[in-house]
Amino acid sequence: MALYEYRCTECSENFDLMRSMNQADDPAECPTCGSSSSRRVMTSFVRLGSDPFANTNPMMDARMARGAVAGACGPGCGCH
Repeated sequence: MALYEYRCTECSENFDLMRSMNQADDPAECPTCGSSSSRRVMTSFVRLGSDPFANTNPMMDARMARGAVAGACGPGCGCH
């Protein structure tokens, strides 16, 4: 599963969805207006401050709190 960003062509709202790679370009329903007219957009990642592990994405913060990404960086990294 990967986190993808979409932009609704009806209301111009950006939203994120956790989907498998083979679903990345499938129509995505906008959580704001309910339209299925959206397009996947390129997300740019920016490191803020001096903490290389800082995260400003609430959706990813919630997944990490549940342990949904534990071990995602591979064996022996020491993060879990």
